Amino acid sequence: MNDIDITSFDFADFGCSNGSSLQFGIKVLKGRKGFGIDIDPKKVASAKAAGYDAIKGDFCNLDLPDGCVDFTILSHTLEHLPTLDCAKEAIKNAIRISRKFVFIRGPFFDADDYLKGLGLKFYWSEWTGHTLHLKAEQVRNILEDINAPNYEIYGRFLLNSSIDATIHPLSSLKNQHHWELEKHGVKPILTLSQPVYREFCGIIWLAENVSVCDVRNLSHKHLLYQKGTLYSL
Repeated sequence: MNDIDITSFDFADFGCSNGSSLQFGIKVLKGRKGFGIDIDPKKVASAKAAGYDAIKGDFCNLDLPDGCVDFTILSHTLEHLPTLDCAKEAIKNAIRISRKFVFIRGPFFDADDYLKGLGLKFYWSEWTGHTLHLKAEQVRNILEDINAPNYEIYGRFLLNSSIDATIHPLSSLKNQHHWELEKHGVKPILTLSQPVYREFCGIIWLAENVSVCDVRNLSHKHLLYQKGTLYSL
């Protein structure tokens, strides 16, 4: 990781892609300057072309020094990894290099079985690029396994009905986006009786000197799991 001077940055972004989550780190999480890490050289080039700092690297096997940044972001990243063990290593590395907190978010896969039983699916659950259908529950299990003392996991954007355009009929093709009747066919329009969210997000607290309100500054979130007393809700 000799491509950049780590000391000039206060946060890292694992799986930076085109750099949009680096912007999220500044605008929402109030970081000063971040750098991205992506294993795909084309995505590194894309982030650089957009004006961001990025390096090629494997964040599941990382040689950055301990505590070298204030925080690390894993935004819609873990679902692209090959195995649950890789996700665990990525989270462990994010914790290791961060001084204050780690922020994770990704698609909500916990409701896949429930939706399937209704003849429905989220469109992202059949993206071929989503090789790991990581559930919020599994993130909690990872954090318990590595003895993370303080964390919160939320569902975001609670859905009450299958009319939502993120939900498709089971018969629609793979690698689609928002549902359109003409393109994807008729789907059952049902009231959802179990909690179904569009996204999950997790915060792993590592220090006491954190701007908590900034890190929690996401709308439409519903607490799913919590551990520790570092910050009360």
